[in-house]
Amino acid sequence: MNTTDLLSQLRKFVLIKSGLRNIDPAHCKTISELIFKETKNYVSETTVKRFFGFAQTLHKFSLFTLNSLSQYIGYSDWESFCKEKEHEVSDVDDVWQSLNIRTQAITDVSLIAKKNSSGVPFTATSKRNFLYSDFDYFLKNDYQFTTISAQPGQGKSILIAHLVEHFFYSENAPYKSDVVLLINSGTISDIIQNGLSLKEWFLKEFKFAGVSELIAYFLKNPKLCKGRIVLIVDGIDQYLAIDKYFKIFVDFLHSIQHSNFIKIVIGLRVNNWVNLQPAITGSAFLTNSWYKGLFFDEDKNTNIPALNQEEILFTLSKIEGKPVYESDLHPGLLNQFRTPFWLQIYYTLKQETKVLKLSNQLLCLELINYFLENKVFLSKNSTEKIFILKEISREISKGAIYHRVAKEKILSHTVKYFEAYQELLYGGILIEEKRLSTAIPTEIVKFLSDDIYTYFLFLQLTEKFEFKPNKSFFEEILSNYAKEQILRQHLINWSIKFCINRNEISALKNIFKLPFTNEEKNKAYDFICDVALFELEKNDSKFNTQSIDIHFVDLLVSGQVISQNYKTLIKNLSERVFDENIQMILHVISSSIAILNLDKVALAESMHLLKRYNKKLLELFPINPYDLISFFNNTLIGKPNNSASLFEKINKFCIEVHKSKPLPNDMLGSCEMITYRLVLMVLFSNKNYIECIHLLEAILKKYPKIFYLRSSVFSSYLLIIMAQTTLKLNRLKTTQRVIKLLGNYLSNPNTYYTSYTEASYISAKANFLNHTGNYKNVIIEASKGIEFANKHNLPIFVIAFLLLKINALKHINNGDGVSITIKGLLNYINVNKLTLPDYVNLNDEGFSHTFKILKSHKQN
Repeated sequence: MNTTDLLSQLRKFVLIKSGLRNIDPAHCKTISELIFKETKNYVSETTVKRFFGFAQTLHKFSLFTLNSLSQYIGYSDWESFCKEKEHEVSDVDDVWQSLNIRTQAITDVSLIAKKNSSGVPFTATSKRNFLYSDFDYFLKNDYQFTTISAQPGQGKSILIAHLVEHFFYSENAPYKSDVVLLINSGTISDIIQNGLSLKEWFLKEFKFAGVSELIAYFLKNPKLCKGRIVLIVDGIDQYLAIDKYFKIFVDFLHSIQHSNFIKIVIGLRVNNWVNLQPAITGSAFLTNSWYKGLFFDEDKNTNIPALNQEEILFTLSKIEGKPVYESDLHPGLLNQFRTPFWLQIYYTLKQETKVLKLSNQLLCLELINYFLENKVFLSKNSTEKIFILKEISREISKGAIYHRVAKEKILSHTVKYFEAYQELLYGGILIEEKRLSTAIPTEIVKFLSDDIYTYFLFLQLTEKFEFKPNKSFFEEILSNYAKEQILRQHLINWSIKFCINRNEISALKNIFKLPFTNEEKNKAYDFICDVALFELEKNDSKFNTQSIDIHFVDLLVSGQVISQNYKTLIKNLSERVFDENIQMILHVISSSIAILNLDKVALAESMHLLKRYNKKLLELFPINPYDLISFFNNTLIGKPNNSASLFEKINKFCIEVHKSKPLPNDMLGSCEMITYRLVLMVLFSNKNYIECIHLLEAILKKYPKIFYLRSSVFSSYLLIIMAQTTLKLNRLKTTQRVIKLLGNYLSNPNTYYTSYTEASYISAKANFLNHTGNYKNVIIEASKGIEFANKHNLPIFVIAFLLLKINALKHINNGDGVSITIKGLLNYINVNKLTLPDYVNLNDEGFSHTFKILKSHKQN
C-alpha cells in the first residue's frame, strides 16, 4: 500500500476508535482530547483538522503525529501499523479481493469527505428514497453509465453519498460484494499535484493501466469477476472547465468497452453535462449505454428534482431537534428550502446567531443576506463580483424573460473580470446554460436563485435613487413590476428592511399612500413588525429603543391592530423604549388591543403601567385615555361605571372638536386619532348614540376630507361606527347609504384596510339585515363572519356574530339551531377564558333579555 492508502486506513480506524461514523470540524477538538487521554501525547485540534482534510496541509505529517494516532488505535507506532496493513494486502492473492481492498481505502476517504462537505449534518439530510429504485434499475440492467446532473446547491454530492451507503456500505446493503470506487475532487487534486496522469495513478493504485485494461482483464477472465465494478466520479466540475481535462474525460468515456459488470456514475453540474452531451450523442455506443433515469428533465438537463415538503420537514426536524410541520413554516420559506443549499445556510446561520423563527418571513431575507455576505461581499474579488452581478441584474431588468440574459450581452465583463466571474460560477451564484431549442444554440447566464436576483435588482434600485427611499423610489417599484406581483412583494420587503435598518421610518408611509394592493399593504405592515422586532435585538442597529419616534407610532396607529406580531411588537417596545411620551402612547395602544381581545389580564397590566403617567397623559391626549380605558375595564370585569364626570369631559371634548376650524388630513396626529377611537367606542358601548353621531359630525367638520384618507384604517373605522350608530337610531336609509359607501370605499384599490375592518364591514351588513327582519340572510352573513373571525383570530367578532345568529334563529323559531349556537358560544368563551361585555352585543333592544341570561350563565 502507498502512503495515501495507509493514511486513509489510519483515518478510518481513528474514526472507529472515536465512535464516530461521520466527522465534522467540531469533532476534531474531541478527538484531540481522546488521543491525549489514551496516549498522553498532545495532538492539537488544528493538526487533527489537517489530518481529516478540514484545514490546508502545507507539509507532511510529523512522525510524532503519526505515531500518536497509531498508538491511539492500538499499535505501538506508525511503522508497526504500516507493516500490518502491507501484510494484509500481500496476503491477498485474489485479484477481485485485492481490487476491493484497494478501492475501499479510497472510497472510505471520499465518502467521509462528502459527508463532511454537507452544509448540515449528514444524518439530517434526506435520503431521497424515491430515487433508489431508479438507481437500482440502472445497476441491474444493461447500461454502461448514468449521470447525476444538477445545478450547484441541489444536493448532488450528498445524494451520491446516500446511494453509496445504501447500496454498498450499510449493514443491509444489497450489493456489498461489488467493487466501488468513489473519486472526489480531492483524489483528482492529489493526482495532479503528484504530477501523475490518470493511467499512471490507476496503475500505481490498482495494478491496471486504466479502466479499459481493467475491463479487458475481466472480460478475458470472467470467472474472476465476482460482482460489479462501480466507478463513481463526482466533484470534478472545476477541472472539466479546463479544456485539456475535459478532453481527457471525453477520451476516457470513449475508451470504455461494453460489458455487463462495469457501471460508471458521473456527477456533474448542468453546464458541464450540457457540454458533454455532444460527445455522448455523437457515439452510438455511449448513447445506447447511457441511462437517463426516470427523473431526467429534458428542459433543465437535470435528474435531481427539487426537495419535496416531506424531505424539507425531515431535515428541519433533525436540525431543530423536534418535529417540524408545514404549519410551522412561512410559505415563502418552504418554497425557498426546495433548493437544498438554503437548508445549509439556515443550519450555519442557526449555529452562529440567534436565528429567527421558521414562521417568520424575514428569515427568507436573512438567509439571502447571510449567504451573499459570505460568498460575495467578504470574499476575494468582491468588488468585481458585485459589479458583475449588478450588471447582469441590470441586463435582465431591461426585458429578458425568465430572469436570464444572453452571455454575449455581458461578455466584456466576463472577459475583463474572468477570475471573479469563474468564482461566481463555481460558488453557485451564477449558472451558465445552453439553449438548444433556438435556431442557433445560445449560451445564457442567470442567477441560480430568483431570490439572489431580486436582491441585486433591489441593490440596483437603491443606487438609482442614491440610497434615498423616497416617494419616487416606491413609485418605481409600483409601476415597473405591476405584472410581477411576487417579485414586487419581495422588493417591498427588501425596501422595508432597508428603511428600518437605516431608521428612515417616515419613508415607509409611502407604501400605504401609494396604490399598492391591499394584500401587499397588509403583508408589508406585518413585515414591518417582524423587521422592527428583529432590529431591536441587534446591538448596532440604527433602529433601536432610543431612536424610536412619533413616525413609527404613526405607522402603528394607522394600520393593523390585532395581529399577533403587532401585539408582540407593541409589548416589546412599551417595555423598552426610552422616550417617555412614546412609551405612554404604546401603553394606550396596548390597552386598546386588550379591549378588542376581551383580555382582562392584559388590560389590567396596561392600566397599571399607565396609572403612574396620569398627569402627563393629559399633555399628550385631549382627554385622559386612562379614564376612557377604565370604562372598558369596568365593563369587562362586570363593575358598574360611575362615569358622570367622564361623560362631562367627553361632552366638553366634542364641543371643542365641533368648534375647530377645518384642517387638512396631515394635521391629524396619532394621539388625536387614538382619542377619537376610544371616545367613539365609549359612547357606542354606553348607548349614547346621539352623542356618537355628534362627534362623528364634528370630526368630519374638523377634517372635511377625512374620507379621502386612504392610507390609514381610521377613515373606514369612522364609516363603520357611523353605520352601526345610525342603525341603532333606526335611520335605516342613512345606514344603507353608509354601508354602500363603505363597500365602495373598501373596493377602491387605493384603500388600505385590515382583517379587522373587513370583519367590521361584514358585521355592519349582518346587523342591518337583522334590524330589517331579513333573518335568513343574517344567518348566512353571521356564519360567514364567524368563519372569517376565527380564521383571523378576532374574538370580539366571533362573539358578536354568534349573538346575531342566535337572535336570527330565534326569530325564525329554529329552537334546535338556537340551542346548538348557544352551546357553541358558551364553549368558545369558556375555552378562550373570555367575558361577555355589553359592547359585543350588536342586536336591538329585543335581544337584551336573552343577552342578560347568557351573561348570567357565563358568570355562574
